[in-house]
Formats: sequence, C-alpha cells, structure tokens
Amino acid sequence: MLFLSEVSVFLASLSLVVAGTAPYATDSPAGAKYVATFSKTVTGSVEFATVSNSSVGVTVDIEGLPSSGGPFLYHVHQYPVPSNGSCLATGGHLDPYHGVATSSDPAALEVGDLSGKHGSINGTSIDTFYVDNYLSLNKDDPAYVGNLSVVIHYANTTRLACANIELVEDSSSSSSSGNSTSNSTGSTTENGSTSGSTVSTGGASGNPLPYMSAFVVGLLALL
Repeated sequence: MLFLSEVSVFLASLSLVVAGTAPYATDSPAGAKYVATFSKTVTGSVEFATVSNSSVGVTVDIEGLPSSGGPFLYHVHQYPVPSNGSCLATGGHLDPYHGVATSSDPAALEVGDLSGKHGSINGTSIDTFYVDNYLSLNKDDPAYVGNLSVVIHYANTTRLACANIELVEDSSSSSSSGNSTSNSTGSTTENGSTSGSTVSTGGASGNPLPYMSAFVVGLLALL
C-alpha cells in the first residue's frame, strides 16, 4: 500500500515537470553580472546580477521607445545577435522547460518571458528592478542567460530592438568589462505574451526529468 502511495506521488510530480514548470534557480555565482546594452534609437540596458540568495536580480533601464505601438514586450532570446544586427536571428524565447505563453503562475511561463512575468513596458521608457527566480547566471543551468540576447517587441510582437547579454564581472574577477553590443531593429513577428505577476522567492534548481524517466523505466520493470 505504501509502495502504491509513493508511486502516485511520483507520477503526480512527473506530470508537473511534463507540463513545463520551471524550477527555482538559486545557483548563480556570487558577484556575477551580465548586461545587454542598447545604444541606437532605443537606449539603455537590461542588467542581470546575482543577489543575496543566489537568484538573479534584473535592472531594466530603457528609454527612447516609440510613442505608439505599445505596450512593449521584452524577452531573453535563444541566440545572440549576429554581427549584421539582425534581431530575427536571435530565435525564439529562452524556454528550456517548455513553458506556456500565458499563465498566472510565473513558473509555468517561458523562462525568458520577462515581460510576461514582470509586466510589459507602458510608455516610452522604464526604470525598474525585480528578482527573477527562474533565471540563472550559472553556465551549467538550462536557464543560463549569459551570451544570449534581449529583444524588445512592439505589442504586435514585431521585433523593435535587440542587444547581446555580455559578461561584466563574475566571482573570479573584480574588474569590469563593458563589451556590450547594440543592434538594429527587425521586421519579423513572433508569438508574444501578456503581462503577468511578479515572481516570488524560492528554493532549489535543476531539471529532474532525466532522473524521473530512469525511475519510471525501473518502476515498470518491477510491475
């Protein structure tokens, strides 16, 4: 009876993973900081830095957005901006856990959907800070944002501006390096997402799916 109960609990947990719930990431190294810098028509930066609980604090300071076409969306995308500045080449949103486009639960959203988790940009500028517990600055974490890109979109999801997320400093170096890249606008659309609630703080990171799959195979062999 106890065995069946444990199986039920395990299967319930597995269903949550399959549904695409992102784990909390608390593995970012102390002192790590990455910045995406915009310096054309749209100016400013999106900074990602380790905070006290090893989660990621995000500082968004953007100006020069158009007076129409908002509210503006912004996301971490899968690939860096190439040398030709094409925002289209950045691929889709960072989404290692197969999240959904809209949900009241930030863990269920795509990891890179910053505006979906923390609100879209209303007006021509934004200056805000928040902690995102689903991003990571650990290179071994699927939610690692380093060397990817931030893309800003019109409300209709047309790509407006993009910039690479580049290392400023980490725990092994106290010196700063401002090698940031700003890039031109794009003209291709992608699926956008609506604004949502701000994330809460929480616990451990990692993707348990491979271990769960192995457990399921072993379990079926015993039945």
